[in-house]
Amino acid sequence: MQGSSSISSSSVDALMPRCHCGVRSPIRTAWKCDYPGRRFYGCSGYETTRKCSFFQWYDPEPPARYSDVIRRFLETNEGIISENTELKKTRQELLDELRRLQQSVHETRAKLEATVAASMAMEDNMLASVATTRKRGVVIIVLISVIVLLVFFPIKVAS
Repeated sequence: MQGSSSISSSSVDALMPRCHCGVRSPIRTAWKCDYPGRRFYGCSGYETTRKCSFFQWYDPEPPARYSDVIRRFLETNEGIISENTELKKTRQELLDELRRLQQSVHETRAKLEATVAASMAMEDNMLASVATTRKRGVVIIVLISVIVLLVFFPIKVAS
């Protein structure tokens, strides 16, 4: 739904004054003066190489309280921007710390996996050694048994 009143671009152009350069001056908003938020006409070449000093207020002079309220809003906004900057810095520091911790976990996991692999290889070697020792023990017991039998039951050779 459109509003009941409208302004055509040609009527806006007709209302815009011309600056000293002869071009139409757009409406700008002052933020760094005694009237923060107050609109004015200023040369379209402002902040360029053109040095036109045309200036004309668009808004009527506001009550003093208006400027005070706007100034407080601007100060609050600057505080919020500063706090936001600090929070972004803290967030980045936390993200950096998280990356360092993740890298540390990755390195520790790799060392742990290598240690587990070495431990398993040692266990396999130990089991193989135990099996070899058991086989040797059986062979020794058999040899001792044969010797005992030979000592107590000598074999008589027929001659």
